[in-house]
Amino acid sequence: NLARRCVYYINKEGFLLAFKNAFFNIFIYKNYKKAFKAFRLVPINAQVVLNYLNI
Repeated sequence: NLARRCVYYINKEGFLLAFKNAFFNIFIYKNYKKAFKAFRLVPINAQVVLNYLNI
């Protein structure tokens, strides 16, 4: 977004605000679920583990 506005220099406060917005937009619950599914990991939840094992 900053480059689109022709902003090529950012101070510390501006960086922290931009980083915070980017961080919370990237690390959301949906992305965590996709990562677990992609690596075939099962979250630590007993019911999920039992369902995964098909016992």
